[in-house]
Amino acid sequence: MSTTVKIRVTEIARTDLSILVTDGKRQAWVPLSQVEEEIKEPTGPMAIVATTAIVVQDWVAQERGLEPSSDDIYTLNLF
Repeated sequence: MSTTVKIRVTEIARTDLSILVTDGKRQAWVPLSQVEEEIKEPTGPMAIVATTAIVVQDWVAQERGLEPSSDDIYTLNLF
């Protein structure tokens, strides 16, 4: 049985079918059909909205070499 994982990322590029992201260590194209949720937050000095995390099946993360986040969901918005 597959589980989902949240990966903190920075969006680099996007096409109609996939998104190029980096987790700070590796870049990978992830098919949008495999992204269960995209979390977008204002970032940078102009508060431009950017993808800051994606939720995918764990096998997608492993296949693409992306590291899941170890954020505690209860303290995520405290800082």
